[in-house]
Amino acid sequence: MSDGATTPDSSAFRRASLIYPQPVAIACGRVLRGRSHSERLDACLRAGEVLTRYIAAVALSSFAAREGGDGLNISVLDGNLAFGHFLSTAQQIANIEVPHPLGPYLAAGFKPKKGQVTGVTYSALEALLNLRNELGHQLQTINSPKAQALLEERKPDARLAEALKGVDGLLMLPLFVVEDQQLVQKVIRARRLLLMGESADPSPDEVEVTEGVDELGVPYVSINATLLRLPPILVWALVQQRANTRLLFLDKVGPQTSRYKTVEGDEIGGASDRAAEISALCGGKKRQGERVELRDGRHLAREWGERRRLIEDTGARGEGLIPWDHFDLGTINWFVNRLTPKADGSPAGVICERLLDGRTSINAHERRQLVLLFGTPASAREELRRDVMDLQVITDPQKRWDDRLLIERANLFETLRQAIDFLARNLRTIGLTVEGLTNTTGAPDYIAIREALVNQFIHQDYADQTACARVVVRPHETVLFNVGHSLVDVARLEEGGSSQARNPLVARAIRLIGFAEIAGSGLRLLHSAWRGAHRPPPRIVSDRDANNFTLTLDWRPPAKLHDELWHRLGVKLTLSQAKILRLVKSQPHATIETLSEASGMEPDAVRADLDHLGFQKLLECHGGHYTVAEHLREII
Repeated sequence: MSDGATTPDSSAFRRASLIYPQPVAIACGRVLRGRSHSERLDACLRAGEVLTRYIAAVALSSFAAREGGDGLNISVLDGNLAFGHFLSTAQQIANIEVPHPLGPYLAAGFKPKKGQVTGVTYSALEALLNLRNELGHQLQTINSPKAQALLEERKPDARLAEALKGVDGLLMLPLFVVEDQQLVQKVIRARRLLLMGESADPSPDEVEVTEGVDELGVPYVSINATLLRLPPILVWALVQQRANTRLLFLDKVGPQTSRYKTVEGDEIGGASDRAAEISALCGGKKRQGERVELRDGRHLAREWGERRRLIEDTGARGEGLIPWDHFDLGTINWFVNRLTPKADGSPAGVICERLLDGRTSINAHERRQLVLLFGTPASAREELRRDVMDLQVITDPQKRWDDRLLIERANLFETLRQAIDFLARNLRTIGLTVEGLTNTTGAPDYIAIREALVNQFIHQDYADQTACARVVVRPHETVLFNVGHSLVDVARLEEGGSSQARNPLVARAIRLIGFAEIAGSGLRLLHSAWRGAHRPPPRIVSDRDANNFTLTLDWRPPAKLHDELWHRLGVKLTLSQAKILRLVKSQPHATIETLSEASGMEPDAVRADLDHLGFQKLLECHGGHYTVAEHLREII
């Protein structure tokens, strides 16, 4: 620390920041980075509370999954919740003498061993709670000498390390969220966010499982093959001010209201029915765990254990530092000025605080994203190992191209600038400038290019070296291609389905400076803009096998289906029916949801028109996907 404090061995906190569940890892990382006695004291007390809240969340879920023990109950969590409430909940559940999944893990830290009065974790957390209560509001004004004296006398950092050690087994169980799951050729593929370690921007991965989870978008913890769902104490929700999705702990619960809080202190409102749900769980309502295994026979906890050991080995070697020497100073300064005009402190400090939540160490995937965002041309090229983007204008199909810009080596922000300059020149799109990308309204042409281009930067697979991103401008269409299939089903994508980006730090950096908004909103806005301009819906093709994604914007107005054709065929159509038929013609295999989004009509109205068109033998439906009837495809 900068004021010369001596500290105990920090290896426990370093290890915790690498492999413990995200809230605990973040809190322990802050202890590591405490620059003064006051900061370290505050960080230790906050980390103790975060640890307690996490233990209580998993303990309550485990209590609900107990075997037997009918009629058991614990004290209800109610009102403004604090450190002591959660410690009491954890201790009560640890004392319950009925089997439940986390029983042995809680006992290790909360039940006394020979010669002890209380369990090591409970004793350490109680000491931190007592210190926190003694200091109360004084904590904000404690000077460095007093903080140093408290650190030396009460040893809160040592108490925190003891608390962690006592429940180490519990803290090594994987915490995760499943964003989506699909049955593909009798295989369930689950898109998962593994919420272990300090990063608040985990990259999604895909696992094949024997059974799907009951709920998407909620945090689970895995004990061998058993999964425990953690709401309502711990939830997963979008936090606008952080430009990403976060874990939040229940912080207040009342008859008509609830409130949640992140580790950093951001608050969002919760559902009004939380009180009843929490009261029921504390009153003994059972909620059985789920059983999920990987197709290869491993359970999720074992799979994480194998990955965890590699992370610990990497951490022991001291890897994971931010490669500042690989960054372009001009790009760094430009980004920081966009992010925080007239910012105090160094640009590096601003990036660590705003983009990395104060962290100074990163994992390998985050390192790649940072180098791609801010790197010098040579560093970005070395990381990517392929060209960045190829932009072409082709007016005559017999020619290769009329104008071309091949960006061979540049970071992503520089590539974005060059791409926008090229497209603004060739498409003559009003308002299309880098500085103007913060505008969320404008002409349909501007909205379409803004959303399509940003989507291409955020979601492409930068680890795939087979092809660079490509934009081809033709007289009637613009085609955007990149490696990296969509992580969201195309039908949901067209409706604005959201997910964690393949490159979450890239996405967050772009959102923080206002070049994009909420995850998943971009293509929905694009569809809306295109519909407002009376153009055919954008065509989206996501090829999982080839690992690529293509978006086509057709600039032409949709072809009209003339009344005289239907008159000759003996068919009468309303305006809305003709509109739906035209949309299905331009976008085969569309769903009701897709057509509702593209037409601006309510799903029930779309369904009624589709039923009529089907009755008239103009459309065919296969598995919820609509196409023009085979006998009409050549005619219209």
